[in-house]
Amino acid sequence: MRVSGGVLALLAAACILCTACGCLDTSSPPPSGGGITSIDLPEPEGYTLTEALAELDIFRVEGGLNITGTTMHQVLGNRVTLDGRAAAWAIGLKDGEEVRWLTSGITGWRETSLRAPLPDDEVNMTGILSPEDFLAAQEGAIRPAMVRLDASTVDIMLAEGVYTVTIRSNAGVEALAFRADNGEVIV
Repeated sequence: MRVSGGVLALLAAACILCTACGCLDTSSPPPSGGGITSIDLPEPEGYTLTEALAELDIFRVEGGLNITGTTMHQVLGNRVTLDGRAAAWAIGLKDGEEVRWLTSGITGWRETSLRAPLPDDEVNMTGILSPEDFLAAQEGAIRPAMVRLDASTVDIMLAEGVYTVTIRSNAGVEALAFRADNGEVIV
């Protein structure tokens, strides 16, 4: 079999390019001690509810979840920082009489089986403060409880026009309630 000079030149050029790019670089030998090497990964930042709902809308348009005809009745935020970023969001939806729960975290949105009743009132996101705006406005009321309980995050629940903020730690639990439309403290 005879190979033309052009093919040999092309093959040589590809080898030189791969070597220059590091594609054929030798890797270092594995450590002789064996075992597991720990890798410290940064904790995910979390999403604001606004960001999570935008992602849900894109996911819905792409055919990921069919939530057409559903109404939102409850929002839960887990391990929420005072800038409104949560480790996970859960949204309680009603589809007629059927209750559906969606959760969002590191892996994105998915439907979750949860046997929890939902309030009758629908959550109207345009008529209330977003969780991030609410938490920023009420930081002065929430932070002292966080300091008292040595907590860095809170859990929030939005239902029936009320934000309920729960601060948990080994030192105890404290809950605060606020109107969702203006952030006013509910006594």
